[in-house]
Amino acid sequence: MECRTKLGPLLRANAALRVVSPGSHRGIHFASGPASSDDDEQSRPPPSRRWFRAAYARLLRHAGSLNGVDHAGGLPRHAATGSLVAYPHVAARAAHFDALAGEFVAAAAAASRGHPPPKMKGTSLSSLTWVCDVLGVSAQRRKSVRLTVCPQVTQHHVWRGALEAVLGDLQADMASLDGLSPATQMAEQIASSCTRLLSGTAEAATSSTPSWMRPTPFKKPAEPPPPAKKWQEVLDMFTDLARSLETDDRLTGHAQKVEAMKEGLYQIRDIVIERDIAFKEARRQDCLVQRKLSKSLGHSSRCLYTLLLFYLYGTVRDVEVHVGKCVSGKGGRDVDVHAAKFISGGDELAVRGSIKQLSRALGVFRFVWDAANTEFDAANDNGKDVVAKKKNEVSKGVLELQGHLWGFGVEEKAVTYRGDVFLLHPIQLP
Repeated sequence: MECRTKLGPLLRANAALRVVSPGSHRGIHFASGPASSDDDEQSRPPPSRRWFRAAYARLLRHAGSLNGVDHAGGLPRHAATGSLVAYPHVAARAAHFDALAGEFVAAAAAASRGHPPPKMKGTSLSSLTWVCDVLGVSAQRRKSVRLTVCPQVTQHHVWRGALEAVLGDLQADMASLDGLSPATQMAEQIASSCTRLLSGTAEAATSSTPSWMRPTPFKKPAEPPPPAKKWQEVLDMFTDLARSLETDDRLTGHAQKVEAMKEGLYQIRDIVIERDIAFKEARRQDCLVQRKLSKSLGHSSRCLYTLLLFYLYGTVRDVEVHVGKCVSGKGGRDVDVHAAKFISGGDELAVRGSIKQLSRALGVFRFVWDAANTEFDAANDNGKDVVAKKKNEVSKGVLELQGHLWGFGVEEKAVTYRGDVFLLHPIQLP
């Protein structure tokens, strides 16, 4: 039976069973309806058996067409090589599979338990604000999150490493694409030039002579030294790079990362990027980078969140997951967060990659939760925020994290990875 679907960026969670009026083709449609409240979700009966069979058949077809494609990292990628899939219809089919699998699993759980499980929403973890919204962190506590995160992730080596990771991911994906437009070819050249610039200015840090042993460079009066390179040059390259990337839909995620890093580059554009200088001057420039980024990057900054990802995991790719939560305890201080992913195949490579994605998501939630429950002194003698901190054990609630993975051919079992237990479930008819 033909299952026609109204395909959007994501299907709404309340996909409904609808039969077309007499005289037209009859079939099951996964149509998006108006958003419903939690009360409506609790009172709505589970879908019919016919809906489950049609949805399951559609999921099987999508799983077969996505064989060998890993969409655990957001965009579809070849499972073996990790390179970006160049066909837009594959990305749309992967997004449809992910959304329909989430609806199917929720409906199956509701049918077996008699009531729907906590509602889960497919999303991309791309900012501290969204993570705090999931955890229920209050506006007052978000200041503690920012004051905890900024001193750690705005260090100079983290900043430089995040920039190089953004460029490295972009170059790797552009190398795997065919039929590059002139604008995309220009973006490839700009990314290569920017990588060489960052590598050239970092040569002193990797030389055999440490910076603290190098004397202050001798200035010859007859030949003034060339002007020192500044972060303004990198900002100009990222501006041109963002303009070139906006024409290729396959690189939209990379264009967003480039735009995010431009925010930080704009703040430090007047600071020297050179590393072949005396130790005291290099240290002073590093402190200026950290001070300006800590002061200017707000809580909702995607640049700050990108730095956090690189600080925690050495990667800058956002995490695509389905997330839900339950609130309990006195005053709603206890939070149970469950993150889930849906895969089209149960091979070991796909399972391992998805578990790593889930582990990163849970790690971000845990880090932000601990930061939100860290108290800072309001001000020092100069009226500025200080870094002195202490755990707030009185108001701190309990955070429970759960990771779930559903897929065809997946065996029901529990897997422990980096101290967290992840539950694997097969996608099957209830």
